[in-house]
Amino acid sequence: MRKVIVNFSGGKDSTVAILEALEVYPKEEIELVFLDTGAEYKGTREHVTGIANTLELPLTILEPKRDWFAQVRHDNFPFTPALRKCTWRLKVDIYRSWLSKYRKERGIAVNDIITVTGIRGEESSSRSKLSEWQKGDHGQGWYWRPCLTMREQEVKDRIRAEGLPLHYCYEFSSRCNCWLCVFAGYNEIRTYAEMNPDEWEKACLLEDEIGKPLLGVHNAINDLMKQGRLI
Repeated sequence: MRKVIVNFSGGKDSTVAILEALEVYPKEEIELVFLDTGAEYKGTREHVTGIANTLELPLTILEPKRDWFAQVRHDNFPFTPALRKCTWRLKVDIYRSWLSKYRKERGIAVNDIITVTGIRGEESSSRSKLSEWQKGDHGQGWYWRPCLTMREQEVKDRIRAEGLPLHYCYEFSSRCNCWLCVFAGYNEIRTYAEMNPDEWEKACLLEDEIGKPLLGVHNAINDLMKQGRLI
């Protein structure tokens, strides 16, 4: 029995990854998995659920024991590009643990598990060096990256052609990720914080609690919002 699992963030690339999977594999073999870190853009869970319902595909939502804010509080240190523990603790480890249990409970052979991601080579030099297919470690089956050679405009056009909605975050952000992502632009963070003052307040209170800025050594979310100009 084969199972094709699409890691679905709600973003444009993983949306097209779903469409690619539907062209290659029977619908009954496909399942969507959304990892909620607790720092997603508001409405992302509803967006993901809406896409899953439209495409009539099962959706599993995973959450870490400690969400983004709780993990920073526990570590007493923010995530940084050099210490990108957020990806591993809040996504990779959670998914791998779930997948191992999922496979064993259903008696699925390792080679019959295919994890589909929306990674595109255009996003970074490291991603451009990846292969479309890769054997996973530790009994994780196979990883398929169907969007690897696609361009951003090609991805957006594909979604529009299918009549599916783009996440609203693309109105101000280039990526659909945690709103406090270490790789997000300050303009993007500030725009979202201005739209959601309760989220801004939550981030400021966390900074006060741990005594460290969330956006790098010299960039606190509180200072960013106090400035009268975009960075």
